[in-house]
Amino acid sequence: MGSALATDTIPVLVTMVDVHNAKAQDMFYFCNVGSGGAATKVIGRSQTLSVEVGITTVLTLIVYECPEPVFTPETARCLGVLRIPMERLAERYSSGIFQQWFNLDTKMDPRMPAGDLQSLVTKFEQAYADSVNDIYQPKVCLSVIGSSFEVQRGSRSTFGIFVGEDVKTQAGPDLKALIASHKQQAAYVDALHEELRRLNTPSYRPLAAGMGQSIGPGAPGSFVVPKGSMGAPGAPGGGYAGGAFGGPVPSSMAPH
Repeated sequence: MGSALATDTIPVLVTMVDVHNAKAQDMFYFCNVGSGGAATKVIGRSQTLSVEVGITTVLTLIVYECPEPVFTPETARCLGVLRIPMERLAERYSSGIFQQWFNLDTKMDPRMPAGDLQSLVTKFEQAYADSVNDIYQPKVCLSVIGSSFEVQRGSRSTFGIFVGEDVKTQAGPDLKALIASHKQQAAYVDALHEELRRLNTPSYRPLAAGMGQSIGPGAPGSFVVPKGSMGAPGAPGGGYAGGAFGGPVPSSMAPH
């Protein structure tokens, strides 16, 4: 895709594969795709749209959640936004991105200007890196494939992407994009499994640096000693003479 973007514009296929939002219940998701012009278009889950882009284009994807399976602006709520600088996409992801997760920016107003290129690149890379690290943040799974990966129309290749009625061509990812996708999916599944395990059972695996928690009164898993149980030796109701909980030690248990 890097060489293809050397021309003025090329069509890219944008697919919203899925959306994960841990706080949502029975919601339907839609994505408003824009490339800087006045015209935008809304696609739903697993739908694909062909978009003309150039090297300076910034794709803006605004994800909405709706209570009904049909997008209605009156009931839609903006979940978050993701901006994709095509120049960075061509440089680093020359094979395109195939079914990869990106965290949504839930604090930015999508009506605000995109900002300078460097900040866009930083936020884009951070959205990709944090998608596995922060599993509770709303995220979108996307495919963005350039027309340089065209396959024969009507092909039933295993790697073909579902293409909707509005696209101009069919395209599929190459091996490099597939490997990157599989690596991220594996890391994401592992992160979800670890979080489920953490919520259900205590973990005995070594924690990463900076994640350790000191054990103290009231901390999860800590043992709070009852008051008076550690008094001076021989003191009534405490210490060694009174036992662990202040009661007398039976003669049958006393050391001989």
